[in-house]
Amino acid sequence: MSDVVVARAPGKLFLLGEYAVLDGCPAVVAAINRHIEVRLELAAGAAVIRICAPACGAVEFAAAQPPASEGLLRFVIAAYRAVLSRFPQLGKRGCSLMIASAMAGPDAAKVGLGSSAAVTVAAVAALAAFAGAGLDRHAIFAIAFEAHRAAQHGIGSGADVAASAYGGVVLFQPHAQAAPGITPLALPEAAELLAAWSGDSASTADLVEQYLAARNGSAAARAAFVAESHIYIDSFVGALRQGVLSHAAIDGAADALARLGQQLGLPIVTPRLAQLIALARAQGAAAKTSGAGGGDCGIALVRDAADAERVRKAWHAAHLVPLDVALDPTGVTVARR
Repeated sequence: MSDVVVARAPGKLFLLGEYAVLDGCPAVVAAINRHIEVRLELAAGAAVIRICAPACGAVEFAAAQPPASEGLLRFVIAAYRAVLSRFPQLGKRGCSLMIASAMAGPDAAKVGLGSSAAVTVAAVAALAAFAGAGLDRHAIFAIAFEAHRAAQHGIGSGADVAASAYGGVVLFQPHAQAAPGITPLALPEAAELLAAWSGDSASTADLVEQYLAARNGSAAARAAFVAESHIYIDSFVGALRQGVLSHAAIDGAADALARLGQQLGLPIVTPRLAQLIALARAQGAAAKTSGAGGGDCGIALVRDAADAERVRKAWHAAHLVPLDVALDPTGVTVARR
């Protein structure tokens, strides 16, 4: 067992499948090089756990009696509870966990890069290593998937957790009564993934709850959206396996999300996100919202660096905020010191 463990997990951007993944549709998610780091240090004396994050405050509790997964640090608490349930030796020693994040946008704004999933994955990895468990990323993902859902009271697909655990681009297939399927994908060599912040932060949980509450008169629209999403994802994945980037699949999925928002009364594509998408498409990119929408960020996929530069310039000229992101090929990492 090490006295100091440092775990890092990347954030994510949804490429395809947001909302539909909650109804069993696959999703394509990319890990990006914005990380959350969890530094765990052995604490002398009583078996007490202290968790501290600059933006969220601190919490302290007896190692063998963690509190409910509530409050701003609920994802880290849920990670602790999940690891403790598998490795009871964790409850016999005290430690401190310091959380550092590189996920925020300008002025520390939330931009929608999957911080809750990343901190859950990093915390599970650090705590498991501290407990002396040599877990691979499959085991880390399984525990983090459970913890993330517990912290969200069962809401959410866990596709963002898969991106943080595995890295790269993954095809995430949810299963109602079994573990989700994870299949690695690869973008064409010259392709680039771009992102820009709309200037507004959104509550993913609120939007997801509204989507899940759509019943009766909205059920047909929701079912049609899921069926359409399947088609675009199959097309996109099929093209990737041929080494091709399908602009049509990305743009089609973007338009389907816009229609869904109109039909269900959800503000998925805000005016600024619509502008972000239109500007990128005018420069030859495929573009859409990423994640729940309502603000946060949008993405563009381009075939080469020249297209990427034109898109960034167009966004910047419109006072959108291009984000310095790139694919993270590695996923969660753990170092013992």
